[in-house]
Amino acid sequence: MKVAREACVAASTASLALRGSPRVLPETVERVKAAAKRLGYSADPRVGSLMARIRMAKEIHDRERIAFVWVNGLKEDRLRDRFSQTTVACAKRRAEELGWAMEEFWLGSDGMTPARLEKVLLTRGITGVVFSSPLAVHSTTVDWNWSHFASALIGNLEFHPPLHRAGHHHYQNMWTAVEKLRAAGCARPAAVLFEPHQLHMQGIHQAAFLANYPLPRQALSMVRFGLPESRAETLAWLEKVKADGLVFGMNPSEETLHWLRTLPRIKCMVTVDRPEPGLPGINTQNGAIAADAVDLVIAQLHRNERGVPVSPISVLPEGVWEDFG
Repeated sequence: MKVAREACVAASTASLALRGSPRVLPETVERVKAAAKRLGYSADPRVGSLMARIRMAKEIHDRERIAFVWVNGLKEDRLRDRFSQTTVACAKRRAEELGWAMEEFWLGSDGMTPARLEKVLLTRGITGVVFSSPLAVHSTTVDWNWSHFASALIGNLEFHPPLHRAGHHHYQNMWTAVEKLRAAGCARPAAVLFEPHQLHMQGIHQAAFLANYPLPRQALSMVRFGLPESRAETLAWLEKVKADGLVFGMNPSEETLHWLRTLPRIKCMVTVDRPEPGLPGINTQNGAIAADAVDLVIAQLHRNERGVPVSPISVLPEGVWEDFG
């Protein structure tokens, strides 16, 4: 291997150094990278594909690993949450398809800190990290030596430092939902949003609803956060704004949904959360987004890229419309 000879190291050391392995001394890594630059060496994507096939042939416990880091929340809470279950299951499946194993870590567990987790990952030879979508917070910071890691984030949360991410295309999803209401004959659709969710996503659902509303001057009056506490108050609000359709940012209870269906003035109801039987809407493709985040990390590993990206990439797959009824 020319790079190894140029740097005066073994071929195996050069390979590990180009992949950013923590098992190689930092000064050796720099010497190997400098040699590669002088020789004009760059990673061959076909070799990366071949190595993925070789890894796939190994038993799971023998494969190289990437980390799935839960940014916040306790393990028992995540295991009860459907979104979290789908996310990690699809991330693991995608990692295995590409020849890697995935191991979970919990920043919210007792005694765990970013600095401690950094040491754990490096000790285990893990340099690829997928961060979960943090729940119930609006921004988060992870402070460690990013030069060791190829990383990506799931979700649209504000994260420091900025990383590559795979998130929901919330704007397009709401835009599509409003278009569906208009196609169903709704001239005055109203939006019932979930305030914590809107803060989490920086108001994107509301922005898309207002931008695509059929009556721009009345758009703002057609948005509210949550339904009133009583049916009488809900009915009074619907009559006041003369709503003939509803889009939900988070699905109402089955009882509420059943009652709303009895109202003759409401022509159509849809959701941008996830569709349920009888309620059409957007399937936000949570599993595909988790897989995209894994792709972002492994692509960096194949390119021998580590650290905070200069220009972070956002992959925002559109949700899929599903009709029920």
